[in-house]
Amino acid sequence: MRCTLCNEHIEAVDIQFGDAVEVDGEYWHAECFAEYFDEALETV
Repeated sequence: MRCTLCNEHIEAVDIQFGDAVEVDGEYWHAECFAEYFDEALETV
């Protein structure tokens, strides 16, 4: 899988440790998500 913003590879372990997330079927690095949407992800 690849990050929607930067197109770099995302490992499954990145998702497990919160370094990347799936949002509405798209995968994002946490930093890319924060940069694009100008907000940090909240972990629940």
